[in-house]
Amino acid sequence: MEEEKDRKLSCNVTILDRKFKYTVPAEDESLIRNTIRGVSDKLAELRSRKNFNDNQELLTVALVQVALEKARLENLLGEVSGDIRLLDSQLGEYIDNNVI
Repeated sequence: MEEEKDRKLSCNVTILDRKFKYTVPAEDESLIRNTIRGVSDKLAELRSRKNFNDNQELLTVALVQVALEKARLENLLGEVSGDIRLLDSQLGEYIDNNVI
């Protein structure tokens, strides 16, 4: 069982006409391929909306957009986490005061 968990696969992917080879845990193969597909789709969408001077400019714009999205999600996660802690505290207080 442990042997299967530690198994690595070689993934060949292409981004902007460049080929990359990754060695990844077998259980992450699908996640990585889907992520690469999402990156490629995002780059194609950006390229269709604006004329970029080169791939470096395109990648820079995509990177900034991804970083902004990540920051927004982290902020939202922090708010949700705070709300959960507050509800947990209120529930604990309710149980302490209302359970005989």
